[in-house]
Amino acid sequence: MVKFKKRSMRKYLTLAKITFEEYLVYRLNFVLWRFRSFVSFLTLFFFWLAIYGSRSEFLGYQKSQMLAYIVGIAVLRSIVLGSRSVDLGGQIRSGELTKIVLRPLGIFSFWFSRDLVDKLLNIFFTFLELAIVLAIFKFPFWFPTRLETYIIFAFIVILATFLYFFLSFVISVLAFWTEEIWATRWLFGVIFLEFFAGAFFPIDVLPAWLQKIIYLTPFPYLVFYPLKIWLEQISGIEAVKAILICFGWLLLFWWLAKNLWQKGAKNYGAYGG
Repeated sequence: MVKFKKRSMRKYLTLAKITFEEYLVYRLNFVLWRFRSFVSFLTLFFFWLAIYGSRSEFLGYQKSQMLAYIVGIAVLRSIVLGSRSVDLGGQIRSGELTKIVLRPLGIFSFWFSRDLVDKLLNIFFTFLELAIVLAIFKFPFWFPTRLETYIIFAFIVILATFLYFFLSFVISVLAFWTEEIWATRWLFGVIFLEFFAGAFFPIDVLPAWLQKIIYLTPFPYLVFYPLKIWLEQISGIEAVKAILICFGWLLLFWWLAKNLWQKGAKNYGAYGG
């Protein structure tokens, strides 16, 4: 059993190594992706910096809290919203998926191993970029005052990471039944996820009726609630409630991903060779 686990672990470490080497081969793609992410962060940063101006408080957020929220968005984009499973849809349509399913690897483990490499690289460069910005502007940054806040924040970020992984996997698996997946992913990724997750601004600055609709979706638990916990703007009971709801959504999308994969793989015809 121990030898089997070691062999299994070795397989995924090899996969992670291969994924890392892919980034070295296609360096320009990664550089352009990082440039796009950094520009997005700077756009939000300067936008809110201009709105606050000389004010110390606006829309219920202190200036340091809002800037910390914007920095938090950049960090959670790398940790939670970074995923290689977006490539799955294209591999289903092209037939390249055959190479994966023939390997002695679990499909979820395969893609999550690739995700980890992507996340680690993006986290490293995100912190490097943020360190430069913070060093230049020297604005006051918000840190939690209680130890338990760091623990709860880390826990919900882990749940959010798995939630997004399975949520993204479900979208990609739809390629088994549709010819075009990129339009669906764009609608999901840009319109619903980015906006409803609070990846542009805190959701609670929106009208109350719209907040109620957004809270019925899984998206706020990816960015908004983790950052509200970091800013200590919700009570311990509300934080526990957010964690439980996030876990519930995680189980739902895990179940959907598992069943949709099983149904789709049965009828997979390796289109495109």
